[in-house]
Amino acid sequence: MIRGLYIGASGMLVELRRTDVIANNLANVTTNGFKRDELVGESFPALLLRRYNDAASPGMGPAGYPPVVGPLSLGAVATETATDWAPGPLTATGNPLDLGIAGEGLFVVQTPNGLRYTRDGAFTRNGEGLLVTEGGFPVLGEQGPIELGDGEVQVAADGTVAVDGQVVDRLRLVRFPQGSRLVKEGDNLFATAAAGQPVDAGTEVHQGFIERSNVNTVREMIGLIASVRSYEANQRLIQMEDELMQKAVNEVGRV
Repeated sequence: MIRGLYIGASGMLVELRRTDVIANNLANVTTNGFKRDELVGESFPALLLRRYNDAASPGMGPAGYPPVVGPLSLGAVATETATDWAPGPLTATGNPLDLGIAGEGLFVVQTPNGLRYTRDGAFTRNGEGLLVTEGGFPVLGEQGPIELGDGEVQVAADGTVAVDGQVVDRLRLVRFPQGSRLVKEGDNLFATAAAGQPVDAGTEVHQGFIERSNVNTVREMIGLIASVRSYEANQRLIQMEDELMQKAVNEVGRV
């Protein structure tokens, strides 16, 4: 019975974390370039239950039943929070400094803590004429921070940046091999120790467009309902185990 309490409690803890992840997804449904997260969980190694074998019937249990009863799960655990890199929809804004990526790849940003990466292309021009994020971090090109000055900006599909018709730099776009761990740091930025690789030829930059969040509200709400129901099921399991323990103490314990 004690084991049943731990199994139910572990399931509740997993569902608590899952609801936190879903809530964060829903809170960022309007965040440009946001990538939804999904909790990855797994069960603890299961035990294989066996019946007591009668000495007179080798290999068989009581009344001729086979010795194996079946597996017993020991509960669940949340192993990691995985990012869903599916692209979000590109929406036209008409702002020449809004840039959306069609295909894989991320913009490279210079921060006080080193290089960071983002899909949020809602850029602006700071007082020094540099292309920067909404947080004020310079967006990098192949030659460093991109200097725009005060001229009219044109960005080609391959990331080439021109000001008043003169090419000044090319956006530095990178991708990461599958399995590279990118960690969300806030300000819609990702950090990683892995080295970025050049993007494939199929990746294009769309000027005047913004990539929206890839969060599907309906999908998240369905997941939230399922998580709450699973939490309640584990809660009922704990209540049942508690009632059995009370009965064992109050009735069996008197014998």
